Amino acid sequence: MMIEDVQPAQQPGALPRPEDDPLAKKWGERIRAARKRWEKLHKRIRHNRRLVAGFNWGRDPDTTEFIGPRANLIFSTAQATLPNIYARNPDVSATGTWAHRDVRLFCETLQTVVSRQMRDAGLKKRMKMTVLGAMLEYVGILKITYQKDLRADPAIIQRINDTQDNLERLNGLIQSVDDDQRSDAELRVRELETTLQGLQQQSEIVAAEGLVIDRILPENLLISDDVIEFDDYSNADWIAQLVPMSRGTAKARYGIDLAGAKTYETSQELSGTKSGDLLVNTTKAPDDEQICIIEIWDRQSQQVYTMADGCQFFCREPFSAEGAGQRWYPFFILPYAVLPGQFVAPCIVDLTEKLQGEHNETRDKFAAHRNLNKPGWVASADMNGKSIRRHTDAELGEVVLIDTEGKPLNQIITARPNLPINPADYDTGPIRQDWEMVTGLQDAARSTIAQAKTATEAGIMQQALSGRVGEFRDKLNDLLTEMSQYSAQVLLLNLTPAQVERYTGPNTPDQAAYDWPQLSREQVFDMVEVSIVAGTTGAPDKAQTQEIWAKVLPVIQPLVAQIMQLAAQSIDYAPLEALLRETLARLDDRIDVEQFLPKPQRTQPPAMPGQPAPGQSSASPTPLPIAVNQ
Repeated sequence: MMIEDVQPAQQPGALPRPEDDPLAKKWGERIRAARKRWEKLHKRIRHNRRLVAGFNWGRDPDTTEFIGPRANLIFSTAQATLPNIYARNPDVSATGTWAHRDVRLFCETLQTVVSRQMRDAGLKKRMKMTVLGAMLEYVGILKITYQKDLRADPAIIQRINDTQDNLERLNGLIQSVDDDQRSDAELRVRELETTLQGLQQQSEIVAAEGLVIDRILPENLLISDDVIEFDDYSNADWIAQLVPMSRGTAKARYGIDLAGAKTYETSQELSGTKSGDLLVNTTKAPDDEQICIIEIWDRQSQQVYTMADGCQFFCREPFSAEGAGQRWYPFFILPYAVLPGQFVAPCIVDLTEKLQGEHNETRDKFAAHRNLNKPGWVASADMNGKSIRRHTDAELGEVVLIDTEGKPLNQIITARPNLPINPADYDTGPIRQDWEMVTGLQDAARSTIAQAKTATEAGIMQQALSGRVGEFRDKLNDLLTEMSQYSAQVLLLNLTPAQVERYTGPNTPDQAAYDWPQLSREQVFDMVEVSIVAGTTGAPDKAQTQEIWAKVLPVIQPLVAQIMQLAAQSIDYAPLEALLRETLARLDDRIDVEQFLPKPQRTQPPAMPGQPAPGQSSASPTPLPIAVNQ
C-alpha cells in the first residue's frame, strides 16, 4: 500500500536537509529493481518461518487451535540436526608457510587473539542462528566489522555496549529539544536531564572497540543481478544491507532531516516477520517510527554509500572501508545447499513441507476415525425410556429388571458396533522413510526408535547421517575459515601490541609472551595461514573420543619419547615428526600435533621491519597499507 509523498515545510531550527543527488537517485532505482527481483524469495522465506513456528495468530492462545500442525516435524528435525553441525566454537589454527622463518609464537598469538575476539563478539549465538537460518531460510548471513568510532564505522546492529550509544541518544534528545514545534518539549528536557545524569554516573569505557559480528536476515540483504550462481556472490558488483532503524536514532547518527524517509509498516504479528510493505509519511513522523537505512557496498568504486529509503540524497559522504580485510565484502553467507545455474537451492522446509502435511493429515484422519468409535448402546425403538435409563444408569453390582416381552435381551439392547479400522490406511511408515531419505536424519539421531535396530544397524545409520550432514558441515568449515582469515586481517590492521598484551600478558626480557609484527597485510599473510580445525564445531561424542584416544596413545607415546630424546641431543628428528603427523592425521585429524612436539625456549623475537624493538613503546603503530581485491 502506497500513498502520496508530501514533503513538510522546512521549520526554523530543524535539521538540515541535503540537496538531491543524481547518484543517490540512481542507487535508489537499483535498490527498487533488486527488491523486485528478490521479492518472491523473500515472500517464501516469511512463509517458511510461519510454517516452522506453527503458531496460528488468528486463534485464541488458550485453545489447541493456536498451534497449527499436530506434529511439527520440520522444527524437530532442524533442532536435532543443529548439534551435529554446530554446538561449540571452532578451534582456530594458524600455521606458518615460510620454512626459513620461525613464526610459531606469532601463530600462537594470532590464534589467541582471533579466538578471544570472536568469542567476545558472540560467535556461538550468531553462528547457531545462522545455521538454523540456512536450514530453514535457504541461507544464513553474517557480517564482520570492527567497531572503533560510531561516527566513522558502517552501520552496526550488534554494537559493543559502551557509552557511544548513550552519547548518540543524548545528541538525538538535544536535537529534539531544539525543535520548537514539539508539543512535548518539557518531557524531552526532563529525559535529557535524566540521560545526562546517567552518563555522569556511568562507569563504562567511553571508547570501547573490537570485533562485531552481526546476523542479517536474508530479506535485509540485496545482491546485484550480475550474480547467477551462489559461489559468485563475493564477486558481485554491489551488495546492499537494509538496516531498520528508528527515525530518532537515524537523525541523531547522521544529523540530517529524514522526514521524507519511508516508514516500515508497524502492524505485525509476534512471529517476528514484517510484511515488507513500506508507507510514505504525509507528516513529520514520531522519532520512534521505523525507517530503512540502506548501506551499499560498491565493489566497482570501492566506496560505501549510506542513504535512507525514500530520500534521494546520501545520509553521509561516501567512504572507503579502511581497516577492513583483504576481502572487499564483510558479508559471509552460508547456504544449506547449492545448485548450478541458480542462486538458491531447496532447504529443509522445501524438502519436507508436503511430507509433514501428509503425515499430519494421516494422523488427523486416524484421530477422527477413532473418535467415531465411541462406546454406546443400541436399543429397540419400542423399548420405553424408563427401561433405557435404568439400564444405562445402573451402578456397579446393581440388578436391573427389564421387561423384554419374551424377547432375548440382546435383541432389545446391545452394545453399539465399532467402525472397522484398517491399520494400513493410517500407516505413516512410508512417509517416515521418505522423510529419512530427504533429511538424512535417522531414528537414532532423533533419540526415538520407531523400529528396533541392532547396534550394527544403528552404527551404519549414524555413518549415513554423518555423510549427509558432512557436506553441510564442510560448507560451514569453509565459511568459518574465511571469517577467521578476514578477522585476523582486520585485527592485524587495527590492534596495537599494547592491546594484544591484554590477552597474552607482556613480554619480559627472558621470555616472549606474544609476537605481533607491525607489517603490511601482504607480508603478514604470506607468512601465515589461518584455518579452522575440521570437526571441532559439532557436539562432542565422549564415547567415540575415548575410543580414538585409546588407540592413539599407545602409538604416539613412544614416538614423542624418541623425538624428545633426539631434540635433547640436537639431532634432526624431522622424519619422526613427519611420521607422528601422518599417524595423527589418519587416526584423528582434529588433534593438534604441535602440542606433542618439544618447544624451544622462547626468547624476545627480533624486531622485524616496521616493528618496534623490545623495550620500545608500541602504543601507536605506523599506518599499514591497505590493499583490497578487485
